[in-house]
Amino acid sequence: MTEYAGAIVDLDGTVWRGSELIDGARKGIEALREAGIEVVFVSNGTDIDRDAFDDQLAELGLPTDIEVITAASATAEYVADEHPDAEAFVVGQQPIAAELEAVGLTATDVRGTDDADNEGETANTGPADVVVAGREPDLSEDLLDDVLAAFDAETAFVATNTDRTHPTEGGEIIPGAGATVGAIQGMTGTEPTVVGKPESRMADTATESTGVDSAECLVIGDRLETDIEMGNDAGMTTVLVLTGASSEADIGEQGIEPDHVIDSLGEIGDVL
Repeated sequence: MTEYAGAIVDLDGTVWRGSELIDGARKGIEALREAGIEVVFVSNGTDIDRDAFDDQLAELGLPTDIEVITAASATAEYVADEHPDAEAFVVGQQPIAAELEAVGLTATDVRGTDDADNEGETANTGPADVVVAGREPDLSEDLLDDVLAAFDAETAFVATNTDRTHPTEGGEIIPGAGATVGAIQGMTGTEPTVVGKPESRMADTATESTGVDSAECLVIGDRLETDIEMGNDAGMTTVLVLTGASSEADIGEQGIEPDHVIDSLGEIGDVL
């Protein structure tokens, strides 16, 4: 018998690394479910859509009936709630616009058309109701010109997350959404509303999915500044796995203390 009823589980660095399953991940997920714990996967990633996340779970032999919440999907829900009639101007990758459209919003991508006759053109636009920004790998002066034109005094600025870096499948570390969001904030002087981890909006979205109170919920992840900070702020029990971004040495340096530290998700039974 366990005191926990829900678990928010990070994906990249906790369950998988790139396209490879991390040792012990399957065992850990099975242990959570066998204990009767309601599991939800939560990712700050916006590079692929939720169908692609489900495909990767299936390819790795993991359950596909567990809900996946991404920073893009949580952001879309937030914008739909707070700006229900807005037209959104998107700075970031395609899954962000797709999630906005899935909740009934109109979304214009800063990169404009994919038509071959207009390759390389960005979306010339006037002021937008809402600018939604995530990781944009192709920042350019022309693109930033269009972003600047999308702002006026009434424009809301929403960010999927502010992760400084983003890991690639090959292990390379590249600029994350924080680089895009920071450029826009610096250029416009407008502070964004941030939705993804470690913000409380992401924690609220996840707990609503599980139907579990925060006090009965675990947060399991590999990043102190996102997974663990979110869980600590929400009053959840936090578990750092040492298979990804953060190490035990980082705990003292960053001043973010998890409740438990385990080598991998496969050891979650020790916490339960």
